[in-house]
Amino acid sequence: MIRLTNPSQHYAWGSLTAIPDLLGLPATSEPVAESWMGAHPSAPSLVTTADGETGLDRWIAADAEVLLGSDVVARFGKALPYLLKIIAAESPLSLQVHPDIEQARLGYAAEEAAGIPIDAPHRNYRDMNHKP
Repeated sequence: MIRLTNPSQHYAWGSLTAIPDLLGLPATSEPVAESWMGAHPSAPSLVTTADGETGLDRWIAADAEVLLGSDVVARFGKALPYLLKIIAAESPLSLQVHPDIEQARLGYAAEEAAGIPIDAPHRNYRDMNHKP
């Protein structure tokens, strides 16, 4: 078993209590909209090892063949091919439309080539994965 510490995403539409209550964490005055479990480069879960904590993305990349298997690495590369989110919407949020895998990869590559920072508010593709 691998212990993970998972990042929270704080958006105005999130709940003050739903995710903290579910995860047994103290609530704060900041709404928690999402808890991410995975290796997304902008907010990876942290893995607790004998040497301390490291990002799940880096931990997997260092030994992807063993941790993910050669079939997964051949298909998706040295990265976890999914991101699990717990979502708690306290108020309405915008409709989101996600690209298929080909459009996501092309859009991400185009924005990278254009030099658009990953955290730029006008950026559309923050990673190269689809969101089925």
